[in-house]
Amino acid sequence: MNGSRGEILGRVRRALSNPAPEHHHGHRSEISDIRKLFASDYQHPSLIDRFRKEFSEVSGEMAVCSDTESVIDAIKDLIRSSHFGMVAISRHALCLRLQLEEKLRAELPQIQFVDDVMDSENSFERNRLREKLSGVDLSITGAEYLIADIGTIVAISNPQASRQISLLPAAHLVVATPDQIFPNMAELFKHIWEKHRDALPGSALTLITGPSRTADIEKVLIRGVHGPTRLLAIILGSEMK
Repeated sequence: MNGSRGEILGRVRRALSNPAPEHHHGHRSEISDIRKLFASDYQHPSLIDRFRKEFSEVSGEMAVCSDTESVIDAIKDLIRSSHFGMVAISRHALCLRLQLEEKLRAELPQIQFVDDVMDSENSFERNRLREKLSGVDLSITGAEYLIADIGTIVAISNPQASRQISLLPAAHLVVATPDQIFPNMAELFKHIWEKHRDALPGSALTLITGPSRTADIEKVLIRGVHGPTRLLAIILGSEMK
């Protein structure tokens, strides 16, 4: 079994390292084909408004804040009204720039705050982080991108930004800026390709569309089985794109 598995994986690696110049249909793959495949046929004058509409359609909750203080006030109101007792804040660049942890700790001394920092990338540290985050009521993270026409949040995970912080807590709040919103998947993939080529900065790119929900059991929709029961977003600033 191991020999067959190794042979198959070897073939896959060789094929990926030397891609064929043409598909079996006889035409060359072009980025324009990808853009046509994933492009939206709907134009909206405001990417923020379009994202808000589609995000709400998948049960997301969104607010737009004009400045940092408004973001802090909105998060405080959320924590108090939802009676959250434990909050995790990621080390994402936007969270650090807004000083979310420092300001919220000062304003909400009764709340227990944790982070997603791992001392090293090994199974012991991953298990320790999993145990710590499994009891969290609310996680606050940044995002790499937002996709307007499907109301989707895009996150890139790496050893400094674990996927667990967006999966284990009961509620997940994402803070982003308008310049991170792309109209559709085509424009986003084009941007990622032009910026990073084959060197995506992270171990995984995750698309999050609404809170966790499944209907596997008797076709009854249940939330929170595979992730948070609530997904929220705060957009800081006005339209920039």
